[in-house]
Amino acid sequence: QLRAVQDDELERYDRVYYGVDWGWYPDPWAYNAAAYDAARRVLVIFDELTRSRTPNRETAELLLARGAGTDGPLTADAAEPKSCADYRAAGLPCRAAQKGPGSVRESMKWLQGLAAIIIDPVRCPATAAEFSEYEYERDPRTGEVLPGYPDVNNHHIDAVRYALESVWRRRGS
Repeated sequence: QLRAVQDDELERYDRVYYGVDWGWYPDPWAYNAAAYDAARRVLVIFDELTRSRTPNRETAELLLARGAGTDGPLTADAAEPKSCADYRAAGLPCRAAQKGPGSVRESMKWLQGLAAIIIDPVRCPATAAEFSEYEYERDPRTGEVLPGYPDVNNHHIDAVRYALESVWRRRGS
C-alpha cells in the first residue's frame, strides 16, 4: 500500500528497524527505517536515504542525524565488514546481516506473506518505486517465470530485508 504515514501512527510502535545496503556507483547506497506490527503482520516503511559515491563517514553522519539505531537495530549488508566497522567507530550500533544459503528466498517469502506492506511514497519515493516495480524474471522465449529473485533495482528492498532480519529469522513473530 502506498499511502502517507503520519507521525502519530509511528509513535504507536515501540521499536524501529534500520537497514543499509552498501553501494557506491553504479549501485547506490540505500537506507530504510521501518516499523513492524507482528500481531497484524503489517510492515510500515517510513524513511529512506539514497546516495551514490558517498563515503561511509558521510552516510554515518546522515544516519546519526536521523537517530538511526537509537530505538532498534541497524543491520547492514554483510558483504562489507569494513563498512560495518566504520559505522560502529562513528557511534552507530551496526551489525552485519547473516547471509547464507536461502536467506534471500526466505526473507522475500516473508515479505510476500505479510498482510500489508505500507510505504509512504513521499518520504520513501525510491522504496515505493522498487517495491512497486520489482518483478520475477521471465524466459524471453516462453514468457514463463524463472525461479529465484533478480538482483537488480532492489537496493531498498535489500535494506528492508536486512533491517527486519531479526524478525523474519524468528518466522515473523
